[in-house]
Amino acid sequence: MQTNIPDDPAFHQGFIARQAVFDAKRSIWGYEIFYRQKLEPGQSDTDHKAMLEVATRAFLSPQWQQSPNSYLLVALDPKADPADIAGVLPKGRSVLKISEDTLAAPGMQDTLVQLRQENYLIALGDFTGKLSGTPLMNMVDILAVNMLSDQRDALIMEARLQSVQRPMQIMAKRVEDVQTFAVAKNAGCTLFQGFFFQKPERISSKVVSSSLAGSLGILKMIEQEDPDISALAQAIQKDVSLSYRLLKFLNSPYFGFAREVSSIKVALILAGWQQMRTWLRLVLITEMKPKHKPSELIFLSAQRGRFLELAALRTGGRRMNSERMLLLGLFSLLESIFDMQMDDIVGSLPLDQELKDTLCLRPTPLAPWLGLVHSFERADWDDLETRFVALGVDPVVVAACYTESMQWAHAIFNFLN
Repeated sequence: MQTNIPDDPAFHQGFIARQAVFDAKRSIWGYEIFYRQKLEPGQSDTDHKAMLEVATRAFLSPQWQQSPNSYLLVALDPKADPADIAGVLPKGRSVLKISEDTLAAPGMQDTLVQLRQENYLIALGDFTGKLSGTPLMNMVDILAVNMLSDQRDALIMEARLQSVQRPMQIMAKRVEDVQTFAVAKNAGCTLFQGFFFQKPERISSKVVSSSLAGSLGILKMIEQEDPDISALAQAIQKDVSLSYRLLKFLNSPYFGFAREVSSIKVALILAGWQQMRTWLRLVLITEMKPKHKPSELIFLSAQRGRFLELAALRTGGRRMNSERMLLLGLFSLLESIFDMQMDDIVGSLPLDQELKDTLCLRPTPLAPWLGLVHSFERADWDDLETRFVALGVDPVVVAACYTESMQWAHAIFNFLN
């Protein structure tokens, strides 16, 4: 599906990113939205409301909007007009993140009282305990502890003491691996933010199950330069669950076929092979995901693939193959999805060596693009600027590709699941 870049000036003037926040069961609790304006010389940095509107519209899915138990976390600009916030962020589901210094700043309490009356929650973005025991803590609903801090254990303990006096959630941030997730969970944290879910839980010489082997075999057929459509259709039909998911997806309103498609082979022909290949990859990876793995992994895989495909089409010209870039993004999280060495996974697929090396995080000409993805996801704006220069690309074009890829992933994710 082709989506158009929104005709919104703010869309073209800033960078937007999104990070998931998980609960103790590793289900999505909500998302934190990051945004920064791209300022040109002489331009004033005033229209935060416009950027916030674009960010929330582009990076929140219809599923999120329909789920009353999902939350949105956004840093509060101390200069922001509470009326502007109330006009953009959903009440009862939005958490405004502030620093301890901002909380203690003169006049801020009146603003926070007004926002809390509007049913907004308040989070301390980097809890240090220096305001513990003060009346200011009565305005706080979530305490965020940096798990990379040397004082993390003491800070979690202090946060727990504060939560006894007034019910508060404790969020562990910068949770970069599953071991740190376990430590934070056992210490009493209830919310978790970081990239631990993108890391394999344990990698060993595990035996590949027959079902996974069969799915990898289908994926291998899909990646053949000239696939046998009849043989591929037969292989898919042998997998009842995969066939059901694929036909359900193809008969969804997303495709809008005039009549119901009931044959895998007919579907492969009707949809057109190049487009069908993309859908098959997405459906297959979704079907292969173990149940205990978060769906965010599949969403990010799809979004990464679309982003790199768009970036190749709009910035690379003939120098870049958009199909290979799509594969780079789409397959970049397979190691985490299957808890297998990436070398073992890509070794069974007919990919060129450069693509295999890039997926295995070895230095290649494509590696900087995967680094660009990581910088976006971490909202590391300074690193992004450096990467834009190194790659010689227009930041505005690339930022638009990233936001558009997020909208595209939202458009199909409901049907994939």
